[in-house]
Amino acid sequence: MAHLAGLSHLEQGIRVKDIYELCDSISPFHTQQSWDNSGLNIGSLDSVCEQIVVCLEVSMPLAHALKPNTLVISHHPLLFRPINTFDTQSYPCNIAAILVRKNCTLLSLHTHFDISHLNAYLTHNVLQWRDFVQDNFFMYGTLPPQPLHKLAQYVRTKLNSEHISYVVGDDVAHLGVDSIQNLKAHKVSEIYVVCGSGCSLLSHIKPSAEVCFITSDVKHHDAMIAKSMGISLIDMGHYESEKYFVEIFKSILQNAGYNAIIADCKNPFCVC
Repeated sequence: MAHLAGLSHLEQGIRVKDIYELCDSISPFHTQQSWDNSGLNIGSLDSVCEQIVVCLEVSMPLAHALKPNTLVISHHPLLFRPINTFDTQSYPCNIAAILVRKNCTLLSLHTHFDISHLNAYLTHNVLQWRDFVQDNFFMYGTLPPQPLHKLAQYVRTKLNSEHISYVVGDDVAHLGVDSIQNLKAHKVSEIYVVCGSGCSLLSHIKPSAEVCFITSDVKHHDAMIAKSMGISLIDMGHYESEKYFVEIFKSILQNAGYNAIIADCKNPFCVC
């Protein structure tokens, strides 16, 4: 069963509409990406809930652990695409059915919250690059030139990750530098950061041998595209880059006078 912790007392009679308007005021829903489904995922804005649970995403263990009449606030929407058949044996309807049965409401803040809060928090507070500035989808800044593998190790340490992977841009290839030793000496200084899956934004980065793009969910073909552009990559992990949503949003709720329960969501991936 999912572990729920951090509650000092339960709020009584929480109007979902009030929380929705709070969310919209600090990170407007209309700024989400066209493919996203942030906002009201399940329930009604007219509902009155008894407590608030904040989570990265709604899992099956969390759904079973929820008390009835709970307002759940997640980063990842449970429902992304239109559903033609509500099959309660298949994801995501199997989880949604539990929330509906318990009269729970689900609000999600995804891509718009990445831009308004999460990416900056990750860069400034976790990676501690406080001079970086927002450049549309990116957090951008420069660092003293350093070996790519050293930067990857720094990111892994700051995120408390078990492992991290990186890709060296092909700019080194035309110099004939192809040994592992020299690849590790490849230095970067111009840094772009995007939490979550950011490889669709590769075309927005001006190629340079000094550029490193730090994001997650890097696929094989993403790596090949970046290499061909001369852009180095660090894959920091999707969960690792976005797990801070819960502490950010709990603070927002507390500042507005609401208590919240933090759901202890785990990384679905194991490393062996």
